[in-house]
Amino acid sequence: PLNVTVNCTEASHRCSIWWQPPRTSHVKKSSCFKYEIVIENKKAIIEKNSYLYESFSSGKRYSVKIRATDAGFCLVSPNWGEWSTPVEFGTQQLTSTSSYMLFLIPGLAAGLVLFLCMTVRAYLKKTSATVPQPRDPFHEPFLVDFQTEYMNLLQKQATEEIIDIEEVMECK
Repeated sequence: PLNVTVNCTEASHRCSIWWQPPRTSHVKKSSCFKYEIVIENKKAIIEKNSYLYESFSSGKRYSVKIRATDAGFCLVSPNWGEWSTPVEFGTQQLTSTSSYMLFLIPGLAAGLVLFLCMTVRAYLKKTSATVPQPRDPFHEPFLVDFQTEYMNLLQKQATEEIIDIEEVMECK
């Protein structure tokens, strides 16, 4: 069965459950099917595509699922079909749980993407070669201090003797 819908009223402690019959290629009447409905492990077999659940309590959470088979007079498989997707109804905790999931799943996904990006970045940093930049001779500080170097050269030299030779010429 398709589109299982539940509508509950707290005042009357009842829930109306209805659904669409299964789609088949050759059967167009909903009276060709009978349905098995399970609400909290209580089974019921009915021949209409609606059901009135009488013992609803708003403080409890319920789950309903439905499957269909041939009612006996149409050319439909006598085997039971697959169960519908379970539909939950009852307490409001379900919406608060789903709101937690609404924030939890995207948060975890964003954290995982961030972790993967950081891991890939670290891997690429380790494996890629660093390209050295060319030296800029005009803006780099001098590696050699010329004044200090000149003073060191002066101290290393031995004292020199300078001999002045003067020629004295006499005029006669």
